[in-house]
Amino acid sequence: MSVEKLCEFGVFELAQLYRRGELSPVEVVNAHLQRCARLNPVLNAYLLIMHDSAMQAARAAECLFQAEIDLGLLQGIPISVKDLIRVRGTRTTAGSRVLLQEPPDPEDAAVVQRLRAAGAVIIGKTNLHEFASGDPDPDGPFGLVQNPRAIGYHSGMSSSGAAAAVAAGLGVIGLGTDTGGSIRIPAYLCGVAGLKPTNGRIPLDGIIPLSWTLDTVGPLARRVRDVAAAFVGLESTERLQRETDFLNQLNESVRGWRIGIPVGDYFSRLQPVVTSAFKRTLKILEDFGCQLIEFTLPGIEEMAELSLIIIRGEASVYHEKYRDREHLYGLGFLKERIIPGRELRASTYLAACQQKIEFQKKWLEATRQIDVLIMPSGPALAPRHGVSKIEIEEESFPFRPVLSRFARPFNLVGWPALSVPNGVSVEGLPTGVQIICVPNGEFRLLILGHQVEQALGLTAKLDIEPKYPN
Repeated sequence: MSVEKLCEFGVFELAQLYRRGELSPVEVVNAHLQRCARLNPVLNAYLLIMHDSAMQAARAAECLFQAEIDLGLLQGIPISVKDLIRVRGTRTTAGSRVLLQEPPDPEDAAVVQRLRAAGAVIIGKTNLHEFASGDPDPDGPFGLVQNPRAIGYHSGMSSSGAAAAVAAGLGVIGLGTDTGGSIRIPAYLCGVAGLKPTNGRIPLDGIIPLSWTLDTVGPLARRVRDVAAAFVGLESTERLQRETDFLNQLNESVRGWRIGIPVGDYFSRLQPVVTSAFKRTLKILEDFGCQLIEFTLPGIEEMAELSLIIIRGEASVYHEKYRDREHLYGLGFLKERIIPGRELRASTYLAACQQKIEFQKKWLEATRQIDVLIMPSGPALAPRHGVSKIEIEEESFPFRPVLSRFARPFNLVGWPALSVPNGVSVEGLPTGVQIICVPNGEFRLLILGHQVEQALGLTAKLDIEPKYPN
């Protein structure tokens, strides 16, 4: 098979081909490394490609198959890791000059340990915004990640390298982090699926924090079921049984599910292409036999400011140890996160934490009669690099608050959320739909997301070849 064909396969196709002896992990990993060598100079998705160790891991996975030892669906699957997550023997830079001289990491983060135990092959570390925060910085040490759907366009928040890598077939799964939308926003802008798990469900040990109470770690992939396979590998110590159980549930009927649609001014301003895609998605849910219920989310407009207070306070505490390297930070991160955090009053931070708890209670009560929530992943298409404003209904808005508008609240309440592609503009830029539910309801999201994805049939249209806009 061609390199391109080998890089199009998802977890489930590769799992079958491996077990039938029709493909080997060595062939597949080598194909992905070849594709990285060709396309990463264009996309800038990877900061480090781990060629030698990836091939060693691929050979080990192949030997396990030959010995009829089966570790599960992720065995022999190429996976990228955001360069905020420690990988033994590599330097974790967090996308910042501050850490460029740090020694290599002596051990893996907990999530990397779990992926290796499942037989996954780590092929490299992906690009990100500095310390997982701030605007894209063209003057940063590693440069901007390009959106594979339109070179020259914004690829999302800090897990942008992970999203671009899986969108372009430079890995089957990407591991990212999400503090205010940094998995879901790149997922929707790059036309892939991305899951922010319940806060605290996946261990954060060995991951450089932005905000330890809001941070999460989760997978991105071109298909929802691949996201699901990765989530099982990250979450469960009884992986093989959980994989079997999940496969039996993936296509179960969602007829009768109560789908909550948040309404109000906060959700009303959308670009027309986003509105059209969302309406098509709602029609699919009606065809599934779901019940659509409009409702309001209490206090939604206050949540961005609360999140910012918490992030600033917690980030400034972590970065206190780097005061002697202050001149190495990007200006945006220093001015927007660290300095305001140092000046934050303890009473202000603690009041924000208390309000967070109150919102968690209120939202659980408000959604008591609802199975899942659904809304656009974001109100606008990806802007071009260098653009600071996004146009919606003939008004201009700062692009970062716009893109994170529908994502950030669910970090504050700690709920799981899944972004799935649900449309493509005439320019080839994707839209996304976000599915959310109460804590520990990830499989509910994955079941509905998989079925919406199948009904829309966009996976083939959103292929792995990067596009240049006209």
